[in-house]
Amino acid sequence: MAVREGEHFDWEGLVPLVVHPMKVTIIEAILWIDQPLSASDLTKVIADPKTGISHISYHLNRLGRVGALKVVRRRQVRGSLEKFYFFP
Repeated sequence: MAVREGEHFDWEGLVPLVVHPMKVTIIEAILWIDQPLSASDLTKVIADPKTGISHISYHLNRLGRVGALKVVRRRQVRGSLEKFYFFP
């Protein structure tokens, strides 16, 4: 995706290549529900049998690392820590 002199950078062409669809789905779900959600909550909202909790957790974590979401609450569940994410 090289840019030659006099040409404009093609953002619309780049964004779909670097933004994962699951991240967009997560952001849209949290916007729609308008409350903190955990990976477990999101598996129910997304309701795609091909999408597992580990896949959603991975993308939630990555969105947290870049500051798009933050952990706003934690809850102990059967020896595990459930994290709830919302917008900063």
